[in-house]
Amino acid sequence: MLLKIGNKEITCKIEYKKIRHAYLRITPDYHLDIILPDSRRVNAETLLKEKQNWLRRRVRELENSINLFEGNTVYYKGRKYEVQEIKAKNPRIELSEYFIKIYKFGKRKTENILREFLADETLEYVSKKAEEFSERLNLFPKLVSVKNLKSFGHCTRDKKIFFNSKLICLPIRLVDYVVCHELVHLRHFNHSKEFKLELAKILPNYKEFERELKRYYW
Repeated sequence: MLLKIGNKEITCKIEYKKIRHAYLRITPDYHLDIILPDSRRVNAETLLKEKQNWLRRRVRELENSINLFEGNTVYYKGRKYEVQEIKAKNPRIELSEYFIKIYKFGKRKTENILREFLADETLEYVSKKAEEFSERLNLFPKLVSVKNLKSFGHCTRDKKIFFNSKLICLPIRLVDYVVCHELVHLRHFNHSKEFKLELAKILPNYKEFERELKRYYW
């Protein structure tokens, strides 16, 4: 199904799941997922009419969105760099004012080297930040690690926290927000009022960070 919002054509996909409430999810490539309760009490067309204003707002946000990892450019701590590949006998990565220079030897793909670098940098940073926030919140995860996730982070019910392996691409203030957000899920495994109150104790302006995060994708 195709939906036109402004000058954008949105591809729509309808799914039925065992959930209580319907919801919409739109991706940076303008693909709209419509998830409905399998009871089928909610009609997709009715839901789209109700959410027209939200859809228009999300499309405007996406038009101003930033791809953090694309082609020969990548963001690191919120700053955009051009990736340069240089043949060398001593493999290493160097950051200059405008470039991430990848000195490589052999046939290993530059993209894989860059992904590994970002994963290592992310893990080092989030581990230290999680330790800092854990002391302040009195919340201690069993594990802090990184994975190739679609989301920014994920907390499991057995108190393990995983962060997107490219999280370090974001501005540091947003990385800090994601770390704090996932730690609070150790106490509140939802986005309830109690969850938000707990989050606000450490980050009073968390709503500003949530809005800003919507600009970024991979």
